[in-house]
Amino acid sequence: MKRRLLLVGDGPRGLQNLKILASGLGPSWEISAAPGIVEAQELLPKGPFDAVLAELRIGGASGLQFLNQITELHPKTQRFVLADLSDKQAMTKCVGTSHHYLATPCDPQTLRAALDRAFSLDVWLMNERVKKFIAQMQKLPSIPSLYFQVVKELQSPTSSLETIGDLISKDLVMTAKLLQLINSAVFGLRRQIASPTEAVLCLGAETTKSVLLLAHTFSYFDKVKSSSFSIESLWEHALATGSLARSIAQVQNASMDLVEEAFTAGLLHDIGKLVIACNLPADYIKLIQRAQREKRALWLMEEEVFGLTHAEVGACVLGIWGLPVSIIEAVALHHYPSRFLSKDFSPLTAVHVANAWDHELRVKGKVDPSMLPEVDPNYLKELGATELLPQWREGCRLPPIPEKEEPSAAVPPPAAPQAAAA
Repeated sequence: MKRRLLLVGDGPRGLQNLKILASGLGPSWEISAAPGIVEAQELLPKGPFDAVLAELRIGGASGLQFLNQITELHPKTQRFVLADLSDKQAMTKCVGTSHHYLATPCDPQTLRAALDRAFSLDVWLMNERVKKFIAQMQKLPSIPSLYFQVVKELQSPTSSLETIGDLISKDLVMTAKLLQLINSAVFGLRRQIASPTEAVLCLGAETTKSVLLLAHTFSYFDKVKSSSFSIESLWEHALATGSLARSIAQVQNASMDLVEEAFTAGLLHDIGKLVIACNLPADYIKLIQRAQREKRALWLMEEEVFGLTHAEVGACVLGIWGLPVSIIEAVALHHYPSRFLSKDFSPLTAVHVANAWDHELRVKGKVDPSMLPEVDPNYLKELGATELLPQWREGCRLPPIPEKEEPSAAVPPPAAPQAAAA
């Protein structure tokens, strides 16, 4: 069965460019086209459309406003914005929306990959509850334009880490977060790093890309303040989980790509908490406090109240950003890894274990054990990885797995010592 795509261009010339872009989709797609918003609105009743691709600016109007209307009227439709990242005024308006973004210039292969990714996620992640919940979120971080600039620079034949450092130095907020990270205990450097260029040289290109996403997300939600929800603690947990996940993948002799994907997924695995806390602050704080009172795991409480967890919300954001599916899977399923179809070692494996171990180290003895995530023994057994845990912990420089104490028979208390004879 063919999927239906609606193209909405900025006049005939813009529409022609979109048609060229969509020409590589092949016979599995039925294409409808409109040179403006009015014409597109006339086509919508003839739908439904599986996806809409619109230019950011359409005839002096906003393509975003049109896509926002589609969000309300047709929530199942995947929405894509074709945007010039150098247009800072226009890109500012993109912040907080839940559409997919394609940077210009874009080619047919990139569009096909974006559509395939969106619909593959739609099959296993975006159920009706998730879609409805995400559609209600008024504040969603868009992927930072600096990230695209760094990716573009990396693809340049004249690319250098020094040039990437110079790019980052132009963004003061990102620079501050990057330096906060590189000087944290996670990296254990013996000297203070004071410039973005130095930081990039220490971190490497791929790690820098991951850190930019983390720093941007935390900066976007920096105003979330509550004694029950600590941004700083979440930041520290994200860094530690990313670092542990990377170490686990390295011990497993995984490919360099998988190691970096594990690190990125570890850094970003809890951003769904930020999204919920920012959009539903009062409700989420009450939920956290209730979980503490009832000594229950927060993600189980989220599922009970919202019908989903922070993991799925975070995965949806990363899907909108266009991150690799393996990272999105790791974030979405890090509390339920047995739902993953593959039984091979993956970024999900590393993040699931790393998340549990960091919680174990961070709050052991401070909260009831029933509130903490645990490594899923059935999942590891299916992977044939149960016996590997001691090696992974050694690679992470963690103490051995504590053995669970066997319940012992009750022993009568010793008799009170008798007084010495006079």
